[in-house]
Amino acid sequence: MQRLKKRAPNGLIFNLIDTVFVSLMSAVAKQVTFEEFKNFFLAKAYDVVGNGSFRKHLARCKDVGDMWAVDMSASIQIMQSQIKEIVSAIHSMPQTPNKFHEICKDVMMSAQPPTKLHAGCVTCSITEKACIKCLDLSKTHKNNTNVFVDARFCYFFMLLWYCNKIEYIIRSFTRTWLDSKSEEETYQDLCKALPVELESSISRMHHLFVIAKRHIITTLDKYVHDNRISLVLSVKK
Repeated sequence: MQRLKKRAPNGLIFNLIDTVFVSLMSAVAKQVTFEEFKNFFLAKAYDVVGNGSFRKHLARCKDVGDMWAVDMSASIQIMQSQIKEIVSAIHSMPQTPNKFHEICKDVMMSAQPPTKLHAGCVTCSITEKACIKCLDLSKTHKNNTNVFVDARFCYFFMLLWYCNKIEYIIRSFTRTWLDSKSEEETYQDLCKALPVELESSISRMHHLFVIAKRHIITTLDKYVHDNRISLVLSVKK
């Protein structure tokens, strides 16, 4: 398993857990259970192992009433609803001069996680204040040449990207796992081995997703509230 973690293209995601888990987990009420997340993970992973054939098999089994397929399909819908909730929260944000909502949208759509740091004094695109260490979102934000945000927003944007790209991350992680397996192993062998060998990774990804969603929604709620107050004060002036 150690070798898999090093090779995973999105392995840096797991580094977030050690730094945010302790501080946020106490305030998080589980929204998606481990079993629901595991079903979602396995549905996407088995589809990678089967080169796209598993989703058709799942649909057929669900149609004939196989309970395992009904449960897995329900878990997929639950996860999709969780992701849609985040997307809806972003799209319902008020438009502000700093275009925070647009930056969020571009980060979610980016193919790569927002991990590029910039060392130097620049102006934060969100706070419009000078910052020495910041996150460079220039490549993910298509509307502006340079977009820098204070380093304190790093976890927020990383977690935002993680939640929106969870299916992509699972598929990439599974492909990396497959690369370590022998070509002699059959589809059935791989499907049996996958949930056993990746149980720990699935658990960690589940914890991070729960933490991430709560952190994102809480942050957005506070941002909207603060900006509404600012708008009211501006009008009174």
